[in-house]
Amino acid sequence: MSQPVLEVVEPGIFTTIQDLGRKGYFASGIPPSGAMDRFALRMGNLLVKNPIDEAGIEMTAIGMKARVLKETVIALAGAQFSAKLNGNAIPLWQTIYLKEGDLLSIEKPRSGWRGYLCIAGGMDVPPVLGSKSTYTLGGLGGIRGRTLKKGDLIPAGIPRSSLDTLKGRKVKESVLPEAGSEKELRVVLGPQDDHVKGESIEVFLNTPYQVSIRSNRVGYRFEGPQLFFKERPESRDAGLDPSNIVDDGNAIGAIQIPAGKEPICLGVDGVTMGGYVKIACLITADMNRMAQLKPKDLVRFKSVTVDEARSILLQSIEKVSEENILKG
Repeated sequence: MSQPVLEVVEPGIFTTIQDLGRKGYFASGIPPSGAMDRFALRMGNLLVKNPIDEAGIEMTAIGMKARVLKETVIALAGAQFSAKLNGNAIPLWQTIYLKEGDLLSIEKPRSGWRGYLCIAGGMDVPPVLGSKSTYTLGGLGGIRGRTLKKGDLIPAGIPRSSLDTLKGRKVKESVLPEAGSEKELRVVLGPQDDHVKGESIEVFLNTPYQVSIRSNRVGYRFEGPQLFFKERPESRDAGLDPSNIVDDGNAIGAIQIPAGKEPICLGVDGVTMGGYVKIACLITADMNRMAQLKPKDLVRFKSVTVDEARSILLQSIEKVSEENILKG
């Protein structure tokens, strides 16, 4: 039987329990949710020898404080959060031993935006529709379908390996994300890029955009130049605005351009349908990059092919391997 391992002292701004998301319900209006930075969650789970799709704690913008109720081993991954154990700095991307009574403090990141805390044994919360991920807009998963609150007790399962064997495990630096790489987002053009004027596509791909303060897990908004659409016959079903189309299904990562202003890239909590032209779709691997963008960051979009997108994703997944873990 599981026991509480951590007690939340300060929950941070938007801290939730996330795994790799729920599958098979998008057509019913329920997005996958899950970790925005899947590489970080996978690597954190690998460090503590959990299944790589196990749930961890996702922290946004500001970390959390927690009191340790039972000895355990954790790993911190993702953004460069400043982390301390009983006031002493601790590193990211490696395992940390915690004993009962310790105080874990995770503060504002030096770079990046989202961090992940993985606990040996994983999060012992009940799956909802096949996933432990929190979808706050629908009140599903995690702890009562909401962000963590002060006083919450975080239960963990039984570790798959002894805590002693987990000590000193560290990710090789060569496989960690390159600093600043998140400032380029790779996309596949379409499915409605043919509605956009050619010169506006060039602007989209060759002009820096600024991340809006209104960005979140539902969608990242990018502030930049006006984009223009090709002339077309009026459509009563689609609406008069040239950025309107007859509603169709969205994909996670689809980039809508309502009125040609402020492209919106749908995140893991994104809406399942929409009636706006989608100029491009973020490649799956670069959701990790977008997850680490903070408001006011500048970013550029780069067009790649479907084959290139697939290759980049496979390379990212293959990095999460015991071959890339150093043992202490």
